[in-house]
Amino acid sequence: MPMPTHQLELPALYGSSPLGFLAALGTLHLTTHILDEAPRLSWRGPDAPAVLHTHHPLTHQTLADLLTTQLPAQPNKGPLAVAPGILDQSRHPEPGSPNDPLQMPIDEALTRLRGHAKAERDHDDNRAHWFTSLINTLSLTPGKADKGAPRKTKGPPRGTLYTRTTPYFGRSGQMTLPNNWTKAAQHCLENPTHLHAALTRWQRVDDYAGANLDHLSTGDAHMVSHGKATQQGVPGATWLALHGFTAFRLTGNTNRPQATSWDTSNHAFTWPIWHPPHTATTLTTLLEHPDARTQTPNPTRLHNLGITALYTAPRARLPYGDGPLEPGRRITLKLDGPRHVKPRRHTRPHRSQK
Repeated sequence: MPMPTHQLELPALYGSSPLGFLAALGTLHLTTHILDEAPRLSWRGPDAPAVLHTHHPLTHQTLADLLTTQLPAQPNKGPLAVAPGILDQSRHPEPGSPNDPLQMPIDEALTRLRGHAKAERDHDDNRAHWFTSLINTLSLTPGKADKGAPRKTKGPPRGTLYTRTTPYFGRSGQMTLPNNWTKAAQHCLENPTHLHAALTRWQRVDDYAGANLDHLSTGDAHMVSHGKATQQGVPGATWLALHGFTAFRLTGNTNRPQATSWDTSNHAFTWPIWHPPHTATTLTTLLEHPDARTQTPNPTRLHNLGITALYTAPRARLPYGDGPLEPGRRITLKLDGPRHVKPRRHTRPHRSQK
């Protein structure tokens, strides 16, 4: 496949921002679904915007118009247009079931997954991929009715076990993945400029919470002109970022959920910025590489992977649930070898010591 020859810089999608990074991934995955030839994504450098590489020239407006075609016609009935049937389902009726309908009984989840997997084999359907990037069938949680109940026997807990969802969605209050997707899509349908602004210059909307991907969306009183605390999310960037969740594989071992680029020990998102353009497929390999997920990176190994910087953003913890991702912080590169050690006489110095 020939390399794309056209480049479009996306000035609002900075790699140092968790929301900007995820929105760039969402843009890549959506355009992969739309365009005949696979686009690629790279970055101008650390603390710099994303660049979309395509085989045909695009402007910000034509790209925004293409993305608009992927908005659902009726967000409250089917919020995820590229994979119908994943988000448009009701909360499980069993007492004690989680509020989010994507946290479903494990037996039901496995039945759905088998159906999606068969459709993928038979018809190249993409819903199995979306299902497994949003719903974790490898890590379970008991229903509310089962929590705190006395254990009378040894062995696994009794009662219904429910699936978990991706950790990239921070749940607080009555938030669910489907209603966050719905609200972002509704804003973009009501105001078509939101997707163009997501790529070029963000427009914050009063009383829109976002999906806990951006610390500025919390809208503290000192950050807004009218001096009153209000939520100020970015609907276009949030809608794109939600589609970026599909880049991260969900794994686990029953009660310990795992996800690509997510550090469960401190609830933090760690991500790389790279220079060589990547397709959605090759990007998955890069994100899952151990050197792209470490808090103690080796600069030589990162250079060999084409990675120019690593960032991390922990999730704020609130009394009533998850808070937003904090601002991205660039991880300091570990020195490649003991630079303070002088080479012995009559020996050539190691490359890292020159």
